[in-house]
Amino acid sequence: MVILGIDPGLAHTGFGAVRFSGKKRSLLACGYIKTPPGEAVSRRLFQIHTDMGKLVEKIKPDFVAVENIFSLVRYPKAGILLGGVLGVLYLTVQQNNIEVVEITPKEIKNSLVGYGSAGKAQVKKAVQALLGVDDIRSFHAADALAVALAAFYRNTAGVKR
Repeated sequence: MVILGIDPGLAHTGFGAVRFSGKKRSLLACGYIKTPPGEAVSRRLFQIHTDMGKLVEKIKPDFVAVENIFSLVRYPKAGILLGGVLGVLYLTVQQNNIEVVEITPKEIKNSLVGYGSAGKAQVKKAVQALLGVDDIRSFHAADALAVALAAFYRNTAGVKR
């Protein structure tokens, strides 16, 4: 089974693909899609859609797991922009007829670190240990891999997707 995890963001959308075979897991790909801050939002969203489409075609995941976003009341514009990012991600995945699962940050942290308020460094360290890799340079990629791992743990624990 191949799971593609996504950490949505307008400036950086992290991605991480993990292959699971029994109890063995292996890193297939990770990184992030970076959009230019000076570009119009519509162009940035189109870039995310296009790049994610190419990634999905290359990786051919069995399903995609997306970190569920939240927005603070103080920053409504950020929530609206992230909603746009989610929209193009869902569109891309649906165009490829792939199932999408949403996972909250708290569930991700609980499943990997055992603590729902764990920091980014703790999550990154857990991901590196679970995948047996020395360094994942991007926190966006590490977060996306954490999403993929948490989705697998949820799936194998018998929790309905």
